[in-house]
Amino acid sequence: MRYLVRLTGRPTPNGLFAGVSAARFASVPSQRSGDDHQAVAGADAGWLAEVISHLEGQPAVLERLLVVANTTLMVRGERLVVPYQPATDNRGTGAVEVELRYTGPVRTAVCAARDPIRFGDLRTKVQTDFPHAAAGTVTDLLTTLVTRRALVTNLHAPSTEPDALGHLVRALAAVGEVAAEQRATLNDIYGQLRQHRHGSAGTRRNLRADAAAAMRCLTASRRNPVTVDLRLDLDVVLPNAVACEAERAARLLARLSSHPRSTTTWADYHRRFYQRFGAGSQVPLLDVVADSGIGWPDGYPGATKTAARPQRRSRDEHLLAVAQAAALDGHHEVVLDEPLIAELEQVPVHSVRLPSHLELCARVDCPSMLALQEGKFQLAVTSVSRSASIVTGRFLYLFDEHDRQALTEPLFAPRGPDEALSAQLSFPPLDPATAHVARTVRVLPRVVSLAEHRGTDAGTVLTPADLAVSCDSDRLYLTAPSLGARVDVWATHALNLRKHTPPLARFLVELTRADDAEVTDFDWGAAATLPFLPRLRSGRVVLSPARWRLSAAELPDRTADWEAWDAALANWRTCRRLPQAVLLADGDWRLPLDLAEDAHRVLLREHLITSPYAVLEEGPIEDATGWFDGRAHEVVVPLAARQPQATVRPSRPTPLRIVRPGEHGLSPGASPLLFAKLYGNRQRQNTVLTEYLPTLLKEWGKDQPQWWFLRFREGEEHYLRLRIALPSSEPAVFGEAAGRVSAWTERLRRLGLLREVTFATSYPETGRWGAGAALAAAEAVFTADSQAVLAQLAQPMRADHHALVAANFAAIAIAFTGGIEAGMRWLIDHVPAKPPAVVPRPVFAEARRLADPCENFRALRGAPGGAAIVATWAERAETLAAYRARLSGADAEGVDLDAALGSLLHTHFLRASGVEPEDKAVSLYLARAAALTFAARTGGPR
Repeated sequence: MRYLVRLTGRPTPNGLFAGVSAARFASVPSQRSGDDHQAVAGADAGWLAEVISHLEGQPAVLERLLVVANTTLMVRGERLVVPYQPATDNRGTGAVEVELRYTGPVRTAVCAARDPIRFGDLRTKVQTDFPHAAAGTVTDLLTTLVTRRALVTNLHAPSTEPDALGHLVRALAAVGEVAAEQRATLNDIYGQLRQHRHGSAGTRRNLRADAAAAMRCLTASRRNPVTVDLRLDLDVVLPNAVACEAERAARLLARLSSHPRSTTTWADYHRRFYQRFGAGSQVPLLDVVADSGIGWPDGYPGATKTAARPQRRSRDEHLLAVAQAAALDGHHEVVLDEPLIAELEQVPVHSVRLPSHLELCARVDCPSMLALQEGKFQLAVTSVSRSASIVTGRFLYLFDEHDRQALTEPLFAPRGPDEALSAQLSFPPLDPATAHVARTVRVLPRVVSLAEHRGTDAGTVLTPADLAVSCDSDRLYLTAPSLGARVDVWATHALNLRKHTPPLARFLVELTRADDAEVTDFDWGAAATLPFLPRLRSGRVVLSPARWRLSAAELPDRTADWEAWDAALANWRTCRRLPQAVLLADGDWRLPLDLAEDAHRVLLREHLITSPYAVLEEGPIEDATGWFDGRAHEVVVPLAARQPQATVRPSRPTPLRIVRPGEHGLSPGASPLLFAKLYGNRQRQNTVLTEYLPTLLKEWGKDQPQWWFLRFREGEEHYLRLRIALPSSEPAVFGEAAGRVSAWTERLRRLGLLREVTFATSYPETGRWGAGAALAAAEAVFTADSQAVLAQLAQPMRADHHALVAANFAAIAIAFTGGIEAGMRWLIDHVPAKPPAVVPRPVFAEARRLADPCENFRALRGAPGGAAIVATWAERAETLAAYRARLSGADAEGVDLDAALGSLLHTHFLRASGVEPEDKAVSLYLARAAALTFAARTGGPR
């Protein structure tokens, strides 16, 4: 019965149950259906994995295969680590590290197999380098490396090859006579499956049966070893209004996202990376996730911490109230009007960073084609994919080039001012039986390949060795330093990232969109497990259906007879006002049930026997599929964002900015820099800086060193970072300076101004500021800026802090760019035009006046304390000009001028104000407003 219900009511493609077809939008809708469907047969991925494993286990075959080193291998101490191991024992999936002793022969084998090499030739190479090793021992060693996936044979098709069986047959052709029999059998099976596209239904049925019998003779299979994908003989044209509603639905879901900027996990990972490596540094991908780097994001296999539980927010309070009010009032629907949307929004709409692209899956409910043309339809959102080609990717090989290009067009949408390269991710999944889900055609010019055997083409096939992770103050990004470009990595399949995807593949996919709004099915947050949730509708768009949660404990248990259980269900349905037509939801699949049918209620009871609860969603409205002749369906609409991207481009990736964790860092007592973290109440920071820090610095007398500070935060802990440059890296020099700092902090502790001090490793941000002379020039700026901030904080009366920061931003921009007009122009061009929050009019007016650069900031100099503040800017301006001059040298290759100025403004904000991003954005907005006022008054460009 379950299969019959699925056959008649569930549109998800699976074998001959349901298929796919390309649709399009136009002004007039239409649909035509025929009988010339294409059923494309293939080999089950699990069966194919068993066949390959059997072939690799034959020494005569293995001898002639090409092998290549797994591109995800890492070395940890004296161990070779395979970061994940595909499961082959049918006990489930999981990302489990495999460790092998990293002996001399293993090292030689891995190095020699960086490019494809015959297994026999590799054995000869190892035998030559280690002549005392027995031949059998070397063979066993290399065989183990193949078994453990440290070496990958050419029998495995890369995931961008949709014809895995054909790939295997072609690979065996090069092996020769030792595999002739197996190749002949596989070739016969391959021929039968290829014939399946044509012929009558009866002929195709016989071909499947014959092929399956031959396949089971090669290796046993619990499942049918033949798979089928169905391309329907169907032409569908939907009205343009449906496209408009799909776009509106996506925008609404972005506005209502529970994570409109970044998830907690990735925000924390950005913080860890930023603090460890600094902005602009290019850290090799495998070094980032290694133990010597910062490891995996929280919640990943191998991470030291689980993912943080979601915190309750005002959005949850509003949704709980909405759901309860609907239940109390007996309403199945809540209309999302603008006031309610504004209540549920986490951030202003212009602050939401839209993902580059996504796929919206929806059902078009409409009784007739005429009604559809008249716009009398509803678009019911069923799911949202994380990017384009997630849902459609697996079936792209069924479409012609025109349809394929239309479906993948969003993947080519520009992303960011530096035009990041888009690359398609290709890898074997953790469970070989799911490989068919991850297998798709190559649609992007570049591929990021993990743990695969494929030909390499410099610049078009990238491996982990080609990739690095970098960041700026706002976000993380992936780079290819040798190409001098950022890289966005896209998976083009719907493989579950947490269950079936290797951690490194998941990392790359999530990193690419880590700073984007998380646009998913509507997230009810803390209300998600309520017994009833109403439908959420906005105009013709249903964002979330009405939903009931039925606990198994609410009905008699499995020992009760049918009549008692059925009567209890009927009573529950009446009390909860459950409609007759519902969808039984479990994860991402939906099973339509008509609860007037006994057999359908049996299916519900069977579900409750194996699950503690059932989620029942309202089914489609009556005659919802009338426009489509009653067919169950789902429309997948690829969408690309046209939102303006960031105005400051990141520094250009370059190999000179590569930072390796094991070689990076200035340890306490072994470097010419003292780095102290001063922990205490953030409200005492200004007191410590203005009243007590000068006392510490005076202890150096006339030989006062360079020093600078930043305000910082780790989680909820605010602290000061104080750095003091030392004349040498001698331990005694560090010890003397550390003694002074410790004695000073001890006095502050007794005064109740400080809790503790720690001396930490300092990590120079060479990727952000440059190295050598460029870094030294940047540190001179830090010192001058710190002195300017201290002078500002010391004034007993001073202007609003937002206005003062805006004035400093203007002064820094002018000094760095070399002129007033250039500095004002930079602020106009590189600062967002909209404020992140409402700015009080008095603050706005004061900032425009004080940040006016005319006559050396005459208005600011005339304000209380202003003259003393501006007097300290001259030295800072000199250091800024000197640093700008150094950026044209070799030490600063890859450091973008705009990014450098953006970083200078950011670090000034940290010194002067704190760490709140919204405060910084307000001050930048005010500086831009002052620049616009200046341009309007002087006739400059606006």
